[in-house]
Amino acid sequence: MTLLLLMVAAFSAVVRLAGAVIPMPVQLVPFAVSVLVFGLPHGALDHLVPARLRPGTSTIRSVLVVVALYLVVGTATAAVWVTAPLLGFAAFIVVTWFHWGQGDLFIDRLLDDGTAGRLGAALTVAVRGALPMLVPFIAQASAAAAVVIGTVTSLGGTPAAAAVEVPAAARVAGGALVATLIVLHLLAVRRARVPLWRQATEDIVLVIFFAVVPPVLAVGLYFTLWHSVRHILRLELTDSVAAEQLHHGRLLAPFLRFMRQAWPITAIAVGMLVVLALALHRADLGVYLALIAALTTPHAVIVTWMDRVQRTWHCAPTTDHEISPT
Repeated sequence: MTLLLLMVAAFSAVVRLAGAVIPMPVQLVPFAVSVLVFGLPHGALDHLVPARLRPGTSTIRSVLVVVALYLVVGTATAAVWVTAPLLGFAAFIVVTWFHWGQGDLFIDRLLDDGTAGRLGAALTVAVRGALPMLVPFIAQASAAAAVVIGTVTSLGGTPAAAAVEVPAAARVAGGALVATLIVLHLLAVRRARVPLWRQATEDIVLVIFFAVVPPVLAVGLYFTLWHSVRHILRLELTDSVAAEQLHHGRLLAPFLRFMRQAWPITAIAVGMLVVLALALHRADLGVYLALIAALTTPHAVIVTWMDRVQRTWHCAPTTDHEISPT
């Protein structure tokens, strides 16, 4: 996947040097695909997570608790977006920063290849969430701000309220923050006495990717093929049948099993997207982002609980990490 992102970055750089632009319909393809594959479905099994990870929890109780969480937290998130779209978008960036960092932290723990301890975990979450959430606003401020403006206006915000500009000083400060986080992250990896090459390669490639590739295309690809795929793997490892298949090197069968399990909730989410589009009399990226935001907040709560149960933040890379279903 790292190689694919680097290839997309190289292609985008060539297009830019040629004085051309990647058409917006092309940039939107990953988001369109994510509606049915990887992206939207990656959180569709949240209702089964408590039953899978906590012995003695019935499926009915698991479903009821998670549905209640989504109703309360998701509705509160949606209310913020409706009443103050710009604030909602800002909160979405913060939540996604943390949540996407969580995803990479789990993979590091799974591979026993990354930082050690809670401080190392915090560094991993900080840097890996910052790359997709900050770098576009630093390297491509106008294009990134245009996404914010388009989303806010899609939800009824006024152009004046949606006027987002990234001051030069803020971009410099943001760049310094990202650079500092990367250095600290790699120093923590080195201190953990694990090979440095994977973490350094991913950090560098992600910086290049989000600095060069148009923000819509970059975030869409990352969401669909990086973050969502990694979380689906995490969910497959909580299912005894899928985990056994993975341990035997089979990848397709566990994924097809996941998709069969995820399709009912995915269908409900797609229905919600259709209703939202009809209510707003438009179907664009802004509408989709608003729905994703309402789903991401409770989903991040579930993943944070998974981190606690699986002791993701406590495990050092040299410690056996319990990932098998309970």
